[in-house]
Amino acid sequence: MYRKSAYLFAVNTVNRSLNFVLRIVLRAVLGLNDYGMLAVILPVQNMILTITSYAVSPSVSKHVSEDVAVSRRTGLYPFAFLLVGAVLLCAGLLLAPLMASFLSEDFGTDIVLPLRIMIAVIPVGILFSILTGIFFGHQRARVVALALFVVEVATVVAAYALGWTGGVTGAVGAFLAGYLLGILCLLFPLKRLSLERSWDGSRARRMMLFSAPLMGTSLAIVTIFQVDIIILGRYYTTVETSLYGLVAPTARLIPALSVALSSLLLPKVSELSSRGQGTGDVITTALEAGFAASLPFALAIFAFSEEILYVLFNAVEAANALRILSVGMLCYALFYLCSSSLQGRGDTRPPLYAISIAAAADLVLCFALIPAYGISGAAVATSLSLALALALVSFSLHLPVRPRLSLILAGIPLVAFERAVGIVGSPLTTLVVYGFVGAVFFIAYVKYAGLLSLIRDEEPCTLS
Repeated sequence: MYRKSAYLFAVNTVNRSLNFVLRIVLRAVLGLNDYGMLAVILPVQNMILTITSYAVSPSVSKHVSEDVAVSRRTGLYPFAFLLVGAVLLCAGLLLAPLMASFLSEDFGTDIVLPLRIMIAVIPVGILFSILTGIFFGHQRARVVALALFVVEVATVVAAYALGWTGGVTGAVGAFLAGYLLGILCLLFPLKRLSLERSWDGSRARRMMLFSAPLMGTSLAIVTIFQVDIIILGRYYTTVETSLYGLVAPTARLIPALSVALSSLLLPKVSELSSRGQGTGDVITTALEAGFAASLPFALAIFAFSEEILYVLFNAVEAANALRILSVGMLCYALFYLCSSSLQGRGDTRPPLYAISIAAAADLVLCFALIPAYGISGAAVATSLSLALALALVSFSLHLPVRPRLSLILAGIPLVAFERAVGIVGSPLTTLVVYGFVGAVFFIAYVKYAGLLSLIRDEEPCTLS
C-alpha cells in the first residue's frame, strides 16, 4: 500500500507542478483582472475534484475491492453516479446567474457564460472518477496515475491555446478537454478488468446509500475551501481574488500524500473489515506515516512562503496568507486520512458531522474576518475551520496517534535560514538557493523520519 501510495504521490506531485504551470500560463495569457475572474470560477472545478476524490472514487473503490475480495466480477453499477452528475449539472446551470449577482460589480455579468461552461464539466469529471475508482478497487494505481498526468498536460496545453483565442471562456474549456482525454486513457485498460455487462440494482443502491454521507462531507469540504474566495469576491476586486487564487492551490500541495495514501487505505481497510480482521494497526501506521510525510511540505511552505510566491508568480503580497494556510492544510491532510479510515470501516457519519460543523464555522468566520482583513482573514477562517474538523473527527477513531515533536521542530532551521537570507536577487537565483536548501532538508528529513524504511519493509499488498 505504501509503495503504491508513494508512486501515486510522486505522479501527483508532478501533476501539481503542472497545476502551478497551468496557473502561471493562465495568468500570463489572461492578465491580472481576467485571472481574478477565473479564480472565482475555479471553485466549481475544485468542487468537481473534491466530490470525485472524496465521495465518488472512494465509494466505487470500496465496493469494487469487496467484489475482488470475494472473487466476484464487478458489473456496471458504479456508473450510477452519473445520475448525481446530471443533477448537479442542472442545478448549477440554473444557479449560475445567482452566483454572479452575489459578486461585486467589478466582475459584471460576463462571468455567467464561462461559469456555465465549467459547470458542464461536472458530469465528465464524475465519469472520470468512476473509472479511477474501479482501478483503485483493483489496486491499479499506475493506470490512474498515467490518466491523471494526461489530464494535467492536456489542460495546460489547451489552456494556452484556448486562453489566447477565447479569453476566460476559452480557458475554462481547457478543463473539459483535459478530462475527455483522461477518460480515453482509462477506457482501453478497462477492458482487461473484464467487467460484467450487467446492472446490479441492489449493489448500486448500497453504493449510493454508502456515498450519501460522503457526498455531504465533500460538499462541506468544498464550502470550506471555496467560500473564502467567493466572499472575498463580494467585498474586494479581481486583484485580491487573483492573489488568493494563487495562494490557495500552492498550499494544497501539503495534503497530496495523504490523498494518495487514502485512495489505497480505504479499500484496504474495507477489505480487512469484510474478512473480519482488525484494522487498528493499519490505520495507526497510516496516520503516523501520513503526518510524517505531509509535515515537511507544510514546514517548507510555511518557512519559504514569500520566496515561493516570488519565484512562481512574482507576487509576495499574499505570503502571510500562505503561511496561515500551510497550517490549515496540514490539518486537512490528517482529516482526510481519518475520514478514509472511518469510511473503510463503513462508518461514514462522523466525518460528515465534523466537516459540516466546520463548514458552518467557516462561513461565519469568513463574513466576520474577510471585510476587515482581506486575504489574511480568508486564510485564518479556512485554517481554523480545518483544525476544528480534524479535532472533531479524530475523536471518532479512538486510536493512539502521537505525532513526533522532533519532526515539527525540524522546521526551525528553515525559518532561521529564510529570516537571515530572504529573497536572493532574481527569481532564478532565489529558486536555485532555496531549491538546494529545500532538497537538503527533504533528504535529511526523510532519512530521520524513517519513511524509506516504512516503504522498504512493507509486506506485499494482498489485493491483486
